[in-house]
Amino acid sequence: MTEQDDLLTVRQVARACRRSEETVRRWIWSGKLPSRKLGNQHFIDPADVEALKAEAAGVAETAVAYRPAKEDRTVNYDKDKALNWLSETVALGKKFSARYGPVNVAELIRESREGLR
Repeated sequence: MTEQDDLLTVRQVARACRRSEETVRRWIWSGKLPSRKLGNQHFIDPADVEALKAEAAGVAETAVAYRPAKEDRTVNYDKDKALNWLSETVALGKKFSARYGPVNVAELIRESREGLR
């Protein structure tokens, strides 16, 4: 790292990257962004910030460059398979209801929430 006067604070890095201070701290804790801790404060080398920005820009460019065309993202479903799956699902639901009685989903959610308290 460079001399202490050239180092940036977490707040300065957050402003430079247009992220929250908490995000910058997460980068530090995860090892994504090297830092030097003096007392209770982290200090970051500006070169490391630039490297992180360049890496993020490269990832963004790659993501855009390899995005498939809209036609490639569509999925062709077989109508007969979909109807067969639907009828099997309905039959399973009827079998479940016959065995255990009707199910009130809202009541199950309420009970689940009360159990968490």
